[in-house]
This record gives sequence, structure tokens and C-alpha cells, in this order.
Amino acid sequence: MDRRNIELKIFGLIASMAAGMILLAGVALTVATRHADVRERQYEQTLVGNGLRQRGKEVQTALNPYVIWDEAIIKLDNQYDPAWASQNIGASLGGALGYKVVFVLDADGKPIYGHLNGKDVAPEAYARYAAPTGRLVDAIRKIETNPKKVAELRAVHTSRVELIGDEPVLITVSLIRPDLKAKTRGARAPLLVTGVPVANSVIKTFSERFLLHDAHIEVVKPDAIRTDAGQAVMGKAADGRRVVLRWTPRRPGEELMKSASPMLALAVLAAAVGSFLLFRVTRRAAKKLLLSEAEAKHLALHDPLTGLANRTLFTDRLIHAHALLRRKPGHLGVLCIDLDRFKEVNDSYGHDAGDQLIREVARRLVGICRETDTICRLGGDEFAIIQPDTTPSGAATLAQRVVDGLSGEVDLSIGRAELSCSVGVAVVSDAEQGQAELLRQADVALYRAKEAGRGRFTFFEPEMDAALRLRKGLERDLRAALESEALNVAYQPLTDVRGAMIGVEALARWTHPERGEISPAIFIPLAESCGLIGLVGAAVFRRACYDSLRWSGLEVSVNVSAIQLSSPGFVDEMVATLAETGARADVFMLEITETALLKDSDGVHEALRRLKRLGFRLALDDFGTGYASLSYLRRHPIDKLKIDRSFVSSLPGNTESMAVASAIVSLAKSLGLKTTAEGVETRGQFDALVKLGCSEFQGFLLGRPMPADAIAGVREAAKVR
Repeated sequence: MDRRNIELKIFGLIASMAAGMILLAGVALTVATRHADVRERQYEQTLVGNGLRQRGKEVQTALNPYVIWDEAIIKLDNQYDPAWASQNIGASLGGALGYKVVFVLDADGKPIYGHLNGKDVAPEAYARYAAPTGRLVDAIRKIETNPKKVAELRAVHTSRVELIGDEPVLITVSLIRPDLKAKTRGARAPLLVTGVPVANSVIKTFSERFLLHDAHIEVVKPDAIRTDAGQAVMGKAADGRRVVLRWTPRRPGEELMKSASPMLALAVLAAAVGSFLLFRVTRRAAKKLLLSEAEAKHLALHDPLTGLANRTLFTDRLIHAHALLRRKPGHLGVLCIDLDRFKEVNDSYGHDAGDQLIREVARRLVGICRETDTICRLGGDEFAIIQPDTTPSGAATLAQRVVDGLSGEVDLSIGRAELSCSVGVAVVSDAEQGQAELLRQADVALYRAKEAGRGRFTFFEPEMDAALRLRKGLERDLRAALESEALNVAYQPLTDVRGAMIGVEALARWTHPERGEISPAIFIPLAESCGLIGLVGAAVFRRACYDSLRWSGLEVSVNVSAIQLSSPGFVDEMVATLAETGARADVFMLEITETALLKDSDGVHEALRRLKRLGFRLALDDFGTGYASLSYLRRHPIDKLKIDRSFVSSLPGNTESMAVASAIVSLAKSLGLKTTAEGVETRGQFDALVKLGCSEFQGFLLGRPMPADAIAGVREAAKVR
């Protein structure tokens, strides 16, 4: 009996201690859940507040092409043109972009143009909006009085949600500024006033983006602002009322408390029986330990972002599938997958968007493959698939399904991204070839698929190894040539209509010690793909700077790649080279491609501006073959357009090429730009281009690329003729 009493006391003590601990835990859990609810609400409010500010910035960014525009200064300030305002301001903003409210105020703040709900209206209709927008107009005018601050800003906007009647409207007032040469009549510039109703768009956008429940917009008095609800103040009316976005905040703490309450009650009841409590707690602890061990094992073998197999599990599965070939004859396929231009998604939308894209790719791959296939994320944007018990045609079918399934637009939380992929395929039918070699072959085939243009699949072939070794050898030799300054520069003449040399284009040339002359069509793309194009461009520019000192009155053209132009230190390197060589910037015409302008980033725009201020002139190379638009030509300080040789080669017989060349020349003349025709090889081409009004010419008919020493002799011979 004594022993039993002791055991009962021990069990009672254990039960009492457990009950006390449960009680303390319950109190702590209650406090923690309340804090969790408060933190969740604050977090949601921070997200929505940041989202509202971002929405305002997006609206302002969309207005930039309309308020940083020379033609807008001319048509709205220098000499007001109502028809131009209707077509380029009202129709574009009110029609294409969906702004409900559009007004233009002159330099004195007087409305001169109005557009409401898709229709032009009398400027006097602005009276309804004058009071709500007055503070924004005053703020813009205050900034305008500070020239230093205006010069620092690319665009001057101010936005605020105002009540128009009982409807909340996002009002934006923007300062209309010139982008190149235009000037205002006086000290003040005209203003653009735009408005977008926010109710429906904000509720839909923010509900989807931040998973808000029961989101709605209310107009309330100041004393109706609540601190215990999810809300964000969007604007303030003149009478003091607030425009508030409200929603029902998530309450993770409360939900946790509800789910934990039965467990607490059960634990209190179980505390009365100490032995049962010990048994129950021990058993639960063991289960948790087993679950933790299973989870740790899963994490060790799977990618945390996608849940796919990681490289460790992939290697294990590949070894296992390879070993099965010894026991069961058949084919084993390995596919290496790489997303095309994934870096652009990260650069444009951020790493969160990149992670969303990776997860979407993983989801699609799971739907494409069989259950017996192993899908792996090797890292970054690289994936691989093990396809056991297949055939070459089966591997080709799977590869095509992957290419098709990973093509097209993808909806991300922050926008739409274009998706495509390249796939390398290797298939073996016996176990003599090691699994590491199989993976290497698939990777080599992937490299060939990307080299062939991306968005496709390629099977491994033995000759690919030889091509890869050749490429790697050329890459190594090109690095050595750059280090030893073994690259040469040839100069192709640029002439006017009389055949007189007016300039030269600097062209990189490489004489390999064993292979002889290497075509630029081979080593320039090689330099771009392996990251050497910046060094090649710098070497050509330095040599051209020294050679330019030998000539007087010749324009020297130098090609600049999109990679160079996007480099943060590119302009500083150009300045340092000019200082080193003593060359003058105004001698050089820098030829850039439309690809560089397509980035249209602030960095590219600022680099071009700095180059112009230094004295360089800019030519748009291969014009007509890419996607450059009039807005790019208006935005960037281009001096010359070069007609691509693909249009020149079929002149004068091809009517389509004649039309394109004529359009380019006419466009250049209307914008005050020069035109140069590339690839002129026959007298017929030359005469046709002269007839179209082209002013400069380049091609084998007029002179082949030659060493710098030969330029002077060619100029003298031209003078004698």
C-alpha cells in the first residue's frame, strides 16, 4: 500500500506540475495569439500602404512619355494646338490608357483643354476639379521654382486621392517638360491633370495581390477611423473626410487559439492521471521526432523552393536508373532544361517574381512528365529530367512537350513575363557509358540548343564534343589575344555622294597564330556569349583613338554593344581612354544597336546623355531590322540612322526594299538625322540610294576595310580623281 501511495503521489505531483505548466502555457498562448493578430494586421497595413504608393508611382511612370516631350511643349505652350491636344493627349490618355479625367493647364494655371469620360469637353469643366487639385498644382509650382531640384528629377509629378463629389479619384498633376531642345515661353510650363477612379481597380488589384478579405472603400469622418480593423487611408477630402480602404484582417492568432483550445482542455483532463499523461506526452514526442526526422530527410533531398528533387536525389536516381539497364535492356533518357533569358525576369521584376516563375515551371513539368520520371531542379533556372524505360522517339516527344509547355506568357503577381526554354537530350541503351557522361552529353546538347536560337530541343551528337572543344579553344585563345593586345583594327571608308571619304568605321580583326584570319562573324558573338565583348570594344576604341590623331577631318565610327552600354562604368572608361590617348570625343560616331535601346532603362538613357555631353555623336546601327520606335528616337539623342545591308542588297529591283529604304531616309530627314547605307556593293545600289536622298555610303564598292596606314593614301587618291 505504501508503494502504491508513493506512486499515486508521484503521479499526482506530475499531474499537478503538468496542469500548472498547461495553465501557464495557455496564458502565454493567449497573449501570443493577440500579439500575432496585431502583428498580422500591421503587416497587412504596411503591405497595402506600400502597394498604394507603388500604384501612384506606376500611374506617374505611365504618364512620362506624355509629359517629357518636346512636341508637347510646342503644341501646348509655344503655340496651343487644340486638335493636337485632342489627338495626342485626350485620345491617348482618355482612350488608350483609360483615364477618366484629363485637363491641360497653361503656364498661368488656366485650363485650355478638357477630356472627361472619353470625350472632349469645354476647359471650363475644370471648375469642378479646381479646388481638389489646387494643393497638387501649388506643390508642382513650388518645385518648379527650384531649377536645381527640377534638373535632378527626370519627371515631376504629384498624386493624391481626392473626392470628386462622393467618388474617390486618384488625381495626378504633372509638369510638362521638354526632352531635348524645346523651350517654354516663360518661366512656367503647362501642367497635365489626370484622374483615375480608384474604387473598383484598387479593390480588385489589392484583393488579388495581398489576399485581402471583404475589401471595400469607405468615405468616413476623421473620428470614424478605427485602429482595430485592417485599413489604409488613401486620401483626404477638403471637408476633412477620409477615403479609406478597409478589409477584414486575417487573425492567425485567433485561429490558432480556436484550434488549440480542445487540445488544452484534453491536456488538463489528462493531467489528472499522471501515468496516462506521461504515456501520452511521450508518445506524442516520439511522433513529432519521427515527423521531424522525415521532414529533415525530405529537405535534404528536395529543393525547398519547388519541392522537386535536388541534385543529391537526382544523382541517386540516375545511378539507380543506370544500374537497371544492366538487368533490363532498354533506353535511358536525360533531359537538361534551361529557361531562356531568365535573368531578364529577375532584373525587370525582382527575385520574388523570379521565384514565382521557377515554381510555375516546376508545376508545369510535374504535369508534363510521367510518375516514373524524376524531375530535378539543379539550381537557378536549370532543371533536369530522368526518363527511364524510354526510346529515342519517346525522349523526343517528351522534349517537345517540355518546349511547348514552357512557352508563352506567364502571369506573375507583379506583371506578365515571357517564358521559353531550351532542352538538351541524351539517350543511352546500355550501361557501358557512365551516368556522369550521360548528364554531360545532355548538357552539351542543351548548349547547342541555346546556340541554335533557343526555344527548341537538341539531341546529343558525337560531333558536338568537337565543336564544343573548338569553341572553348577559341574562347581561351581570344582571352590570350586580348591580354597580349593581339587584336587588330581595320577601317572601312565612309563616303559622300561624290565618292569623297568623309569617315571610317573601326572594325575588329583577329589573326589566329594557327588558324589564320578568324571572321568577326565568329569571334564577336563568341565574345558576347563569354563576357569578353566589353574588353574587345575597349581595345578597338583605344586603337581608334590613337589612329584618329593621324587624320584630320575624318569621322571615326566605333561599334558599342548593348552589354557595354548597360555597364555602370562604361562612360567613365571612355573618358579615361580619351585622356590616355589625347583623342577628341567629337571625332567619334558611336554606333549602337536597337537591342540596346529596347532596354530603355534609366541607366542606358543616362549613359547616352553623358556621351552626348562629352561630345560623342550617336548612330543607330542596322536600323529597320529590330523594334526601335519613334518614341525611342525621340527619347534618345540619336544623330544618324544606318540602313541595314539586308535592304540595300536587293536594290534597286526589290520594290519592298526600296520602300523601306525610302521610308528610313524620309524619317531621318523629318527628324533632322543623317542616313548611311551599309553594304553598297554595286553601282545600281549606289545610284538608287542617291536618288532616294541618302547622304552617306559604305560598302565594297566604295572601299574595303584596310589598315590605318592605307587611309591617308586612299584619301589622296580620291582628291586626285
